[in-house]
Amino acid sequence: MKIFKLILISAVAFFLLMLAFSLLIPSRVRISRAVDIQTSRQELMPLVTATAGWEKWNSLAKPGAGGELAITKVTDSLVLARFETKGHHIENGLAVYEIKPGTLTVQWYMDFYLSWYPWEKFGSILYDKQFGPVMEADLKQLKTLASSSFNQP
Repeated sequence: MKIFKLILISAVAFFLLMLAFSLLIPSRVRISRAVDIQTSRQELMPLVTATAGWEKWNSLAKPGAGGELAITKVTDSLVLARFETKGHHIENGLAVYEIKPGTLTVQWYMDFYLSWYPWEKFGSILYDKQFGPVMEADLKQLKTLASSSFNQP
């Protein structure tokens, strides 16, 4: 009986310790990547302002990828979208800047809103390694699509 009591008290103490450490991790995590694309705004914007455009370059938005994408706001330099998957939502933003003529910088960010659960907070530490390479590959695909349509005669 003493061993069972010791195990129970240790488990509760360990959980409370992990909960206390998880409170130090922010409840919102942002992952961001950017790419320079040599194209015009007229060539790029149809690829980022409509769901059909996102499906061409974004692997998370493709049909059958396990989620649903909805564009929530579009301005001349910012596109906001919400990605719903398995009860979670991920806020996406694409900011388009023209640093020099003929070159657009596209910054894509994903915001994750976390619950107070320790396992969710600790899991968020790996989000950059999990989603970063996917974002880089998708931005490379966007660059290929926008550049090829711009450079055609």
